[in-house]
Amino acid sequence: MASAGYLIYCGIMPLLKTFIAIYVGYFLGKKGLFNAEASKGASQVSMNVSLPALIFANVVPAFTSKNISALGPLFLTAFSYLSFGFIFGYIIREIFYVPRNFWQGIVILCGMSNWGNLPNAIVQAVMQEAPFNPDTDPALGVSFVSIFIVSYHLVFWVGGAARSLAWDYLPGVPQGAEAERRYAWYEKPIGGFIARRILRLEVVQPQAAGDKEKEREEIDDLEANLEACLQVEQPELPVVEEDHTYETDPDIQLARRTSRLSVASQKSRRPSVLGGASSSLPQLPATPPPSVLHPSEHASVHGNVSYFARLKKTLRPLSAAVTPITTSLAISLPIALITDLKALFVDTTDQGGPNWHGPDGNPPLNFVYVSAQFIGDIAVPLSLILLGASFARMEIPRPLSRLPIMAMFAAALAKMALLPVIGVFLVQGMVKGGLISRESLAERFVAMFLSGTPAAVNQLIVSSLYSTTGDVDTLSAFLFVQYVVMFFSSAYVDRS
Repeated sequence: MASAGYLIYCGIMPLLKTFIAIYVGYFLGKKGLFNAEASKGASQVSMNVSLPALIFANVVPAFTSKNISALGPLFLTAFSYLSFGFIFGYIIREIFYVPRNFWQGIVILCGMSNWGNLPNAIVQAVMQEAPFNPDTDPALGVSFVSIFIVSYHLVFWVGGAARSLAWDYLPGVPQGAEAERRYAWYEKPIGGFIARRILRLEVVQPQAAGDKEKEREEIDDLEANLEACLQVEQPELPVVEEDHTYETDPDIQLARRTSRLSVASQKSRRPSVLGGASSSLPQLPATPPPSVLHPSEHASVHGNVSYFARLKKTLRPLSAAVTPITTSLAISLPIALITDLKALFVDTTDQGGPNWHGPDGNPPLNFVYVSAQFIGDIAVPLSLILLGASFARMEIPRPLSRLPIMAMFAAALAKMALLPVIGVFLVQGMVKGGLISRESLAERFVAMFLSGTPAAVNQLIVSSLYSTTGDVDTLSAFLFVQYVVMFFSSAYVDRS
């Protein structure tokens, strides 16, 4: 029987190059050689170019009619992990101290995991070693990880998880030092529901200091604005965004496509109705210009416009599902499953497909596959460097006593220890039930390993967008603890 030291060594060594790449990014970030602007450009390349190319290059040769049955169990596994994570988040929020402006953030942090480039890097590294087949399993593993990536996109962007992060920054939610007040169990959402509906207790929601004064100021501002609006009708002014720093970030583009948030709203918790108006504005005519349309025609045009506006508003969340990653998967899966189409890109003679080849002896469209493979090779190291650089820019609140220490360790324990144990039992149950083949080592490993990944860094970006002050230090502290724990938990899952 192998010793414990040998098992630890074999579990850590395949991951060592992964953490070295993360440290390189951290070092560059600390030295100022890989700043935020460089990270945004690199993330554009990673999310929109290299990762879709990597998925295409791995899905096309890896998926066949024999292993396509893995899609169902992997989707089921992914959504099970998400559900367990959200439940853990609600429990931690109700039991432990969590700042008021992080009540929804803790739920999303526990539910959504980093199922992007990081697991791809680790899966590729681990599957180069025994007992995996280094010729086929790395590509197959990346293909399986892509199923989890699609599940993540569906829940985070389309399902509304990203939009729900705005709940922590709504008007009336205390920020800064006021958010650090500790609440009794019956003052929290689930505890309050139990106290009111089940225990029939009289629960008086306390009002934070200064809330009454803020409400009075808001009412005064609203009355002044309404009075000014009655006196003169202002023309509709274009919204000028003052901060274009993150304008091209892919995650922020998705967040804006699924919400009504504007950057201008971050500058003030109480925007004025007449904000930005001045005496130099052109005066409106006293009477509106005569309409050239007949009243019935005008009503018809207005009805059509409102219909298309409602339709666009309804379909807007669904547009978040159309990303380069999901598009790459949607294109590569049919190519991988239709043998005649697959033969245009890769050799399929071993699968009974046609032997089509060009003058160079390769399939006619093999250059597309080779190019995607070449571009996709930069995805893994680049993503790890990006992750390390993001750690270098994190700002941990001082003093540490301000942090929700118990909630931080509880979240790390739930995601990095408890959920992996559940994942191992879940996958073993699927194997016994016949949903996953016992011989499919790559599928079993991916299903187990992705149960123990830390929270997604995308939440840091989206929370920064929604925050009225740009303060996401609490989230940064939670992420830091989880990524430190990941080094040990990944080795455990690897040897499991």
